[in-house]
Amino acid sequence: MKFPDQGEVFSAKNKKYQDLVFLVPPYRSTKKKLQAHIELINNLGFDVFTFKVDDELSLWNLPITANLEIGFQHRIAEQIENLLNLFDRHKIVFAFGELSGAAIDAIARRHANDVKGLVCEGGPSDDLIKTAVSSFRHDRHRSLLTKVLHGPAFTLLWNPTFKNPLAENLKKLPEGFKILSVRGWKDRQLSASDIDAVFESHSHLDWRKLSLPTAGHLEGLKKSASEYSSGLEKFLEELARS
Repeated sequence: MKFPDQGEVFSAKNKKYQDLVFLVPPYRSTKKKLQAHIELINNLGFDVFTFKVDDELSLWNLPITANLEIGFQHRIAEQIENLLNLFDRHKIVFAFGELSGAAIDAIARRHANDVKGLVCEGGPSDDLIKTAVSSFRHDRHRSLLTKVLHGPAFTLLWNPTFKNPLAENLKKLPEGFKILSVRGWKDRQLSASDIDAVFESHSHLDWRKLSLPTAGHLEGLKKSASEYSSGLEKFLEELARS
């Protein structure tokens, strides 16, 4: 089957579970950069699906949804929702960085229908501007002026209302919905306490932490492979059907 948005299923050679791990890539990343994650999850016995995030901006491709919501956060959430609808099987969503918020939005839109759990690595944050400014501040390839301007500009394009719907979307998730929050203690874009603040007030969720002391932003598998792999395996097997 040919999937939209350059979507692709990577099948496990030794398939142990019926569930599909639905990978939402980091912003402006590629499938190639997720190869290590795909191989890890395949080796655990799961099929994996991933795709190209619709993050292009032009006069012909403005960040507007079919329901006339404005901003990349809503458009990417709509994209994730549409792709989830293509699979008539249980899914476990795995999202990275700021796209964790868009993934939560998409799951909430579908009332978590056939989504059994969520892995969030390096996010989400409930402070859009702070996270955007931190992200650009630590980018060595940008000038100081560009760093100063890009934080607010990115936030405006991401969600022009500057109102993060994260808390409301988390409230919509069902009682006991399972979330694994992966964070690196050396993350300079957002701290572990920033991530904790997102989940702590939602007592109906069954969420737990995977803390990696030596890892920076989205560096878990690279810097702490053993802890990362064992923590992810334990969580996925808790949710999966053999």
